[in-house]
Amino acid sequence: MNEDKIEPNSYVFIRLPSATLRITKLAPRSTIHLGKFGSFYADDIIGKSYGYTYEIKDDKHVDTIYSSEGLFPSSTVDADEEEDGEETENTPVPEEKEVGTNENTRDDPAVQKLSMTDIEALKKTASGEKIIETVIKSHAAFHKKSVYSQEKYKRRKQQKFLRRFTPCSVGSCEIIEYFQYKDHHRILELTSESLGLILSLANIRPGGKYIVIDETGGLVAGAMMERMGGEGMIMFAHENEHPNMDVMKFMNFPEALVAQMIKTINLFELFYPEEEEDVKVLSEDTLSKMKSSRRGQYYRRLARHVELQSIFQHISDGLFDGLILATTLETKPLLDRLIPALQGSRQIVVYNTAKEPLVATSHDLIADLRVLAPTILESRVRKYQVFPGRTHPEMTSKSGGGYILWGTRVLPSKVQAGGKKRRKPNAPKPTSNGDAANRAKVAETWREEPTDAVL
Repeated sequence: MNEDKIEPNSYVFIRLPSATLRITKLAPRSTIHLGKFGSFYADDIIGKSYGYTYEIKDDKHVDTIYSSEGLFPSSTVDADEEEDGEETENTPVPEEKEVGTNENTRDDPAVQKLSMTDIEALKKTASGEKIIETVIKSHAAFHKKSVYSQEKYKRRKQQKFLRRFTPCSVGSCEIIEYFQYKDHHRILELTSESLGLILSLANIRPGGKYIVIDETGGLVAGAMMERMGGEGMIMFAHENEHPNMDVMKFMNFPEALVAQMIKTINLFELFYPEEEEDVKVLSEDTLSKMKSSRRGQYYRRLARHVELQSIFQHISDGLFDGLILATTLETKPLLDRLIPALQGSRQIVVYNTAKEPLVATSHDLIADLRVLAPTILESRVRKYQVFPGRTHPEMTSKSGGGYILWGTRVLPSKVQAGGKKRRKPNAPKPTSNGDAANRAKVAETWREEPTDAVL
């Protein structure tokens, strides 16, 4: 699969002039509807690169407007023109226009000479840019606005009348941007900054083996697959009969890659492996006498049984490289069961939308010698509008991005006492005559003063 090209039957994000995102599946010979922005044929963009901007025409075909490197020229420039923008004697000097200061502007609908009927008639005959130009010329107080106000006014009209869109590839950050304003509870209010922090703290890398409990629709697991580059294994534990990976399907991973990397297991199967029924290996003669449907069912059960046995073996051997929990379930019983499956010096990351459950879990882990330095982290990023002379925080934004509990798995040895031995008053002195009873009495009366613990 070519990641730079738009593939048939793949999901893409459509970025609209209003700065919103829509997700759609581009099936060949289909028509994509974008509401007031119009409709277009999917075949016109299938096979082309991401990042181009297209304008929808009246016949539902599209014209390329922008490329990923900048403006795509709508008309060619004569090669005889001066290069590098050098001025000559014949170069016209632009006239300086008088610019207002917003001092005398009033919010009055009467300043716009065009009626809604006129604008609707223009939509049927003129392009979006022509409509915007006509609307600006018909605005009686446009010249009284400041330069900044004029640019904002133009931007609002572009968002309203331009029939343009940009197809974008689907990644974890784009999915977060889409669901953050549409249904942020579906991804547990996860932000791009929190997701990046989770992946970094968990030390996700190609070839690793990780345990994941993901209630974000597979978003965390999909972001791990992006970073792992198709190498390694993810044990996807879930509480329901089937795993919820509805969000991951938008990321266009090949089914073979998902089957290769992600091994799903129910929490009941994980915690009670003894309840798993054995699948008897049938002979070829027995299989040949079975119906094709029952034979296929047998092969699926056998493959599932082999997969579960492999997972159980990894857990019992403690071969996993990290543990990530993004769930609303109580984390303490999950950690008690899953921490032994990790190797030493591996990372444990727990994400939650609220801080209180993580505080309670951190108190439990502080007393647990298997986890070193449990720490609660929070990421907050405030977005800014960046323009020359107009840089300031955005007026509205989402608050917070959840909380993260992070710790390191260690393998403590038995606590060994150190220091000098002190004898109780009137305690019998040890003898060297081999008297077992006397040695036992000495052992009871002597005590050790521990000075440190070896982990």
